[in-house]
Amino acid sequence: MFDPFNPPPAQEQDPLLKRMRDEAPVVDIASGMRYVTRHADCREMLRDTQSFSNATGMKAPGVEIPLEDRLLGELDPPRHTLVRRVMVTALAPKLVHGAEPFMRETAAGLLAGITGATDLVPSFTVPLPNRVTVHILGFDPADADQLAAWAKGLMESTFPATNRTERGEGFVAAFPEFAGYIDEQIDRRAAQLADGTAPDDVLARLLQLTDDGEQLPRRQIRALVRNLITGGLTTTSQLLGNVLLELLSNPDVERAIRAGDDALGRVIEESLRLAPPIMFMARGCTREVEIGGCPIHPGTRVIAGFASANRDERVFDDADTFRVDRTNSDQHLTFGYGPHVCPGATLARVVAREGIRTFLDHFPPGSIRLAPGFVFENVPTYFERGPKRLPIELA
Repeated sequence: MFDPFNPPPAQEQDPLLKRMRDEAPVVDIASGMRYVTRHADCREMLRDTQSFSNATGMKAPGVEIPLEDRLLGELDPPRHTLVRRVMVTALAPKLVHGAEPFMRETAAGLLAGITGATDLVPSFTVPLPNRVTVHILGFDPADADQLAAWAKGLMESTFPATNRTERGEGFVAAFPEFAGYIDEQIDRRAAQLADGTAPDDVLARLLQLTDDGEQLPRRQIRALVRNLITGGLTTTSQLLGNVLLELLSNPDVERAIRAGDDALGRVIEESLRLAPPIMFMARGCTREVEIGGCPIHPGTRVIAGFASANRDERVFDDADTFRVDRTNSDQHLTFGYGPHVCPGATLARVVAREGIRTFLDHFPPGSIRLAPGFVFENVPTYFERGPKRLPIELA
């Protein structure tokens, strides 16, 4: 029986999800969970914050997280609403777009180091979003690689599902060096704010913005900063990897992107639809409710299946095909829907756009290709989709 917390390889899930989607809008899966398969029903579920609790987030059944240690995706209204408002304000479009020159310069520097056969994941798709995140947070650029290593270790461990590793339970116990670094940065920025020397970066904004007149607790800020660091490593890195894989595999996609930025925007959205970096979101049902006419009982763990909903034939014609000319690809649910739309979505899209455009400016047509014999292998994280390796060679 399908278990999203212990799934088959990502590329093998699509036929299974199609059978489930054809069967019913809600399907019984492993451990008593229920999987919502269709686009309209996933939207309905994500919009209904009263019936479906975010509190358990992406943790395995039975795992509970202290309130102030929860990531944004693990909070319910009204707390979620207030904290999300702070995060959205901190990641204001002016700040994100103001970082575009840094994104292009960083991407160009990374690509200049590619002089022969290499793997684009460690050389480009991971370091670019990581360095952008470090930049907008106002951290020392020299710390970027260490932060990426900590974030990678966290995301590929048992922690995302269980909130623990062999070192202990909770972020501070399981990853004391990572947590200690963030706490040091928070203390330093707070001191700079007190003496008027703080830069205008995301961390300073998180410390200054208020939740109905009160500053967020330091532990909550630590969780939000961790969320940004791991999100840059995961969601944006997988998005970059998925777009590059499509570009290198499909000459029509490369030609379309080279023709103009409108096509690049459509390619990014189509990639988010067809290869969602985040494949599902979990919720806990709090009261008797129906989805698509199917009854859901209180206490049931319910999965909003983005990977299935994004291929729903009721919404997307020729749903399994990557189409640059698709006009509604931006209706995907990869970044959530309604009150739970990811506040970092704009940042992820901008990093992907600047990264891909710089990549194509650096490599002329026909100058780079996938290594012979390449076989897709998914990243070793149960809820993500993206290439673990992306080996290329220069033509």
